[in-house]
Amino acid sequence: MKHARIYVFALALFGFFMTHGDHPLCAAENVIVLAHEISWAPHYGKDLEGGGYTVEIVREALKRVGYTLETVWLPWKRAQVEAARGVYDGLGASYLTEERAKAFAPSDPVAATEVVFFKRKKDDVPYSKLEDLKPYKIGTGFGYGYPAPFLKADYLQKVPAYELKTNIHRLLNKRIDLIIGSRDAILFYLKENYPDKMDDLAILGDPMEVLSLYVLFSKAKPGYEEKLKAFNQGLGMIKQDGTYEAILKEHGLEER
Repeated sequence: MKHARIYVFALALFGFFMTHGDHPLCAAENVIVLAHEISWAPHYGKDLEGGGYTVEIVREALKRVGYTLETVWLPWKRAQVEAARGVYDGLGASYLTEERAKAFAPSDPVAATEVVFFKRKKDDVPYSKLEDLKPYKIGTGFGYGYPAPFLKADYLQKVPAYELKTNIHRLLNKRIDLIIGSRDAILFYLKENYPDKMDDLAILGDPMEVLSLYVLFSKAKPGYEEKLKAFNQGLGMIKQDGTYEAILKEHGLEER
């Protein structure tokens, strides 16, 4: 009887480490946890179907190589800080900046989006180069990524906000003159929340840049290189077999 109790205890202990501990066979080893901003629609968002098209792409890519995706939704600044510390495996679809490259290793591109300036349609804003925008207040986001020339343009009047919706509200109410951001995200928010104001805003000039979106794996997380390599393999698989394109079409998007 004594030996039977020891055997049962040993099985229970083994089961505990299999599901909770750092055992190499631990189920958690096959889970990749990525932090996301609560909403950056249409790229991703807590309330979007499937978490948004980039989350579905990442989920399917990981599934092909034996991993499960777990999404965490946080204020963007906190998501970046905690992912950089290794609390999570990394960040969901994000721009890669010089600053982020210090803490994160980028995957192959997951998607891309045009970075543009929006203005009030009735306003005359001469623009052919960044220096032309010195007189204008430009809405930006705390901790957001932008093209390098814009980030380095210290002469511009940048007015930060915690959320895109704040910048759009400020622009519509003439508290700022311009906003910069993802064309897709700004148009999506306008359509969903200000459908009657869609014609009040317009894109200023040509896109400043087309930026790729990457899964950013935290260099502080042990084993990140292996997970990065596996993800890239899975991403290649779903691009090759048509799953990637099908997800974009399902969300009303086209591959760029």
